[in-house]
Formats: sequence, C-alpha cells, structure tokens
Amino acid sequence: MTKPRNSAQSWRLLWLIPVAVLAALSIVATGSSSSDDPGDDDVDPPLNILPTYNFFMANLTGNNPFTVSVASAYTVTVDIDGLFPGSVNLDADVNNIVTFLSYIVRSSARVDLTLTSTDPSPLDGTFAVIVTEDINAMVYGEPVSGAFEVVTPTETVSVSILADSIQLTLNGGEPVVYNTWEEFTNLFDDELQEAWQRRAALGAGAIGFVVEQFFSMADIFDELEAVTFASPVVEVCDMFTGTPPEGVLAQGEIVVTWLGSGELSDGDDFSWQFNQCWDADSSELIDGTVSLENYTETIDAITGVLFEIGFGGLSGQPGGVVYDMTISDTAENQGIFTIPPEGVMTINGGFALIIQSP
Repeated sequence: MTKPRNSAQSWRLLWLIPVAVLAALSIVATGSSSSDDPGDDDVDPPLNILPTYNFFMANLTGNNPFTVSVASAYTVTVDIDGLFPGSVNLDADVNNIVTFLSYIVRSSARVDLTLTSTDPSPLDGTFAVIVTEDINAMVYGEPVSGAFEVVTPTETVSVSILADSIQLTLNGGEPVVYNTWEEFTNLFDDELQEAWQRRAALGAGAIGFVVEQFFSMADIFDELEAVTFASPVVEVCDMFTGTPPEGVLAQGEIVVTWLGSGELSDGDDFSWQFNQCWDADSSELIDGTVSLENYTETIDAITGVLFEIGFGGLSGQPGGVVYDMTISDTAENQGIFTIPPEGVMTINGGFALIIQSP
C-alpha cells in the first residue's frame, strides 16, 4: 500500500521516529504493487480491497511498550491502554495500488505517556491521553475535528479541534485558543509556556505518533510478497558527501530478510536490518533492526475480499512490530561529519497491528 507523502503531514512526535525510517522501510521493493506482481496472480478470484478498513493497535506481549530515549536527556514511553482503534479510507486502482485518503481515531482510544528527564522537568510523570470525540484527519493534512483529554491525578486538560481553532481548557476553566495546529503543537518545545499546555501538546503528538506507526507499517504490506521472491534483499543507502563520522561507514545498507519458507503465510517473520544507513535528506544515521513478527492474512475465498492483515495478535498472542535501533543526527563542517551527543536517540519496543474489514 502506498500513502501520499507530504511535509504537511506533521501530526506526530517529530523528535521520535524520523520520516527517514518510514521511507527506508519501503525502499527495498518499490513497484511490487504492479499488476504483474506474482502475489496478485495467486489470488482467485482477484484480490478485492475495500474502500474502508478498521485498524487496531495494542502493546506487544511481555510488557515491551514503545520507548524512546533522547540523548540521555529524557525518555518517553508510549503505553497503549487496551486497544487503540481507528479506521482509514483509501482508494485502490485496478492494479490494487492503494492511496490512503483520510483516517479516524476512534473515541475511547487511549495511550498512557511516561516522561522521565535526567534533570527534573515539570512534564515528568505518567499521564493519560484519552480520545473523547472521534478525531478526523486527511492523510495529507492535520486534524480537522475531534477532541481528547490529557489527564493527570490533579488536572484534566480538554482539547477541542474546531474548524478554525484549537481550544484548551484546564479543569473546566476558561478556554485558551490557538489559531493553528502548528501553533498548538509547538507548545511542547516552549519552556516559557505553562506545563499543562505543553503536556497537552505532547499528548497530541503521542496520538499522532501512534497513527504514524500504523501508516508506516500499512505502507509496506504489499512489499512483503516481493521480498519472499528475493530474500534477502540488500539496498545501499546514501553515501556521505564528505568524511563520515568516526567509526561510521561511508555508505551503509539495508538488508531485508524473510524468515519463512515456501510462500508467504501466517506466522512468518521479517527482519529489516539497518547497517549505518545514512539519509542525505534528513542527515540522519540509522542503525539497528525493525522486526515484523507473526504475520497474519485472511482473504475471503469466494469474494476475494482482503479481510484481515497484520503482525501479532490483539489478545495476548505473540508478535508485532519490534524496534531496536539508534537514530543519530549528523552535522557537517567543511566536509567532515560528526554526531552531536544531543542528537542521538535509542528506540525500543513496539506494537501489535491488525487491519480488518468493517
């Protein structure tokens, strides 16, 4: 599946998983969605992709939530509480090439965030982010309607997404109004703002971050079949335009390995190994692994409708999308690249993901 890519799709924690990783995940098998894809020929009747699908995300089994440590300065843990429900509208052409159009995060979706700083911060602690009214957004753009709450033991911040503004209220008080989504989400980085407003911006980013992880995985489902025909697949990354950082390869690579046999089937695993992969556009160096574990797919044998696809289970079954990687900013000075200590992130944990027909 292929989603539109545009810098306007900024509703996510930009300081967490950079877009370089999401792009790299699908680089290894571009074009596999074409009409001569061998996987499509095996479906009888032809594969039928519906215009709307529900999606559900859950924590991995074994208490392994998504955790990001930023330059040893702070750590953020995103803990999905129960099931994180949503739906996506899409367009599939005659070759089953999919474009995602819009999505909804359903009311009751919840994540619990824990932020721990090396130096004490007013944002430290655990708090809940709860969607109270369906959040609607175009894939190309920002949320256009909906509401959520950010809840601590002593405060409830209500955030309403309106057609012309974002309104925040603290414990039912007078609303604070922001004219644009960007103005609101930028509060997180502004240490001069009150903690409750910054926490609300962090909560918005957390919801967007979870949604972005859904799209990053949905974007590569139709690439998996192609990988099974040529495993392992090796793709070189960008080459440094000068002297690379000390101990770093001048040109790294991505190795994608299918860990199954025969043909793609339930229970199969995939491994995306990033070996010092530098992305010239973002100036980020990616090193580590994304594991896709316990693949599942169900197609109706009579209608050809894709009923279900995903990794892992939602009721305690093992598997899911598991990250174990480091992403580092690089800086260049007179042709010599370095890695600033404050630009290093480590990413662990992940989520289970299931996409189902409505």
